[in-house]
Amino acid sequence: MSNDGRNNGLTMIFAFFTGFLTGAVLSLLYAPAPGKETRQKIRDTSIQAKDKTLEIAQQASETAKDNVQQIVDQGKESVQGLVEVGKERIKDATNQVKSAVETGKKASSEVRSKITETIPGLADNKKSDKQESDDA
Repeated sequence: MSNDGRNNGLTMIFAFFTGFLTGAVLSLLYAPAPGKETRQKIRDTSIQAKDKTLEIAQQASETAKDNVQQIVDQGKESVQGLVEVGKERIKDATNQVKSAVETGKKASSEVRSKITETIPGLADNKKSDKQESDDA
């Protein structure tokens, strides 16, 4: 039985060293390139990343400019429409005011004529005043 205990210990030590050697060999096989090559790869990758970033930034800038231009154009169209609506409303309001003034003049004329008809002698004075102003 004591042999079995020693064999287990030796087996563990042997497995440890076998794993160590296997790891060392694999690390040498898959080791990165020498420092000079690695630094060059890092530079190339950095340059590519910078170029790609600039390209994306340029595209984003152009897209933003296009979007802003569209918004400005839509704003101009909206303002143009509002100006046209405003002009129409002012025209309508002007016509309503003119109509109200005409109605007021007619009503005033009718009231004057009714007053002159109801008050005796007022119509004669108006006629004589009118003749005097025509003669002058």
